[in-house]
Order: sequence, then C-alpha cells, then structure tokens
Amino acid sequence: MMSGGIEITFCRQCKNALADLKIIEAEIEETAKRADWKVRKSHEKIKAGISACPNACAAPQIKDFGALAFIIPEVDRKRCTACGMCVQACRENAIELEEYPVFSEKCIGCGDCMRACPSEAISGQVKFRILAGGKLGRHPRFAEEVLIADDTNSIADVFSQIVKISMENKMRFSHIPGCVDILKKRIRG
Repeated sequence: MMSGGIEITFCRQCKNALADLKIIEAEIEETAKRADWKVRKSHEKIKAGISACPNACAAPQIKDFGALAFIIPEVDRKRCTACGMCVQACRENAIELEEYPVFSEKCIGCGDCMRACPSEAISGQVKFRILAGGKLGRHPRFAEEVLIADDTNSIADVFSQIVKISMENKMRFSHIPGCVDILKKRIRG
C-alpha cells in the first residue's frame, strides 16, 4: 500500500501467521493517509514492513518502521505427552525435551512447535517486536528493536511517531541522525 510519501508492506498472512493484521492495517493506513508527507523519489519515502510472524516476509528489519508478531511459548503440562514432535518441528534447535519441553534463548517465537503439537499443549501470547531505523542503500543498517508490544495500539502509536519525527525534520526517518534515539525518548516519555 502506498499513500503519498509512505510505502507500507504487509505480509500475506500465510499458514505461519500468528496474528491477524487487518486491525493494524486499517490503523496504519489511516495514519499514512492523514500524513502530509509528499515526496517524488522512492528513496525519500517512509517505508514500513509489518509481518504476522518472525519469518518477516514484509522485511521489517530493513525499513524505517517494522513490526513482527511472535509468541512466547507456554506448555500445558496436563496436556503434554512429551512426544517430542515440538523438538522435531523447531528449526532453531531451541527446545530440550526433559519431562516437558524446555525453551532456550534461541527460541524466536515462530509457533512451529505449537502447530506441531498433536495434543495442543503448547500455546502462547502473541506479542509484537517493533523495530525502527532500518534501511538499504549505500550505508545499510538493520532496524533496532524499540519496543515489545502486547497490543496493536502500540504499533500504530509508534508508527505515528515515526511519521511525525520525519515531518518535523523534513527527512525520511532512517536518514535522520540519531533517529532511533529520538524515537525511544518520545515513546518512553
């Protein structure tokens, strides 16, 4: 989706999706429509990528603004049969099977273990990792994590701040020196 000087990419909501992005999409598009950010060249556009899982097909790591859904897996010990299907499904090798599955710091919250569990013993709360300041080009850099959000309102609020900071500085967010530090100060009050 494009609106004036803002380019937003949403993932396609495949079988790996952990969250429904329709609510977020409406809020982000509304912010983009209200923004008076008009540019002619692609490299001046504020770019955003929003993904429904850690696979990050919308490439939030290389955009001015990014959000990606993930879960923190939890095991229901009453339902778990210790079958090991979760261990086999984990491409990060982040699960040790003791009496019950134990998740290591390598877990990225993709939900593969949850989908593989035949007894539906693994679940988790969906959260969003919000990133800012990424870009490609001559001096590329990955976006930095600025916030872990429990709700979609936080995503829209941070995106709105990025648009405001860009408009105040008359420059695309990731091109502003110290952009992520400016954003962090704003969102932490």
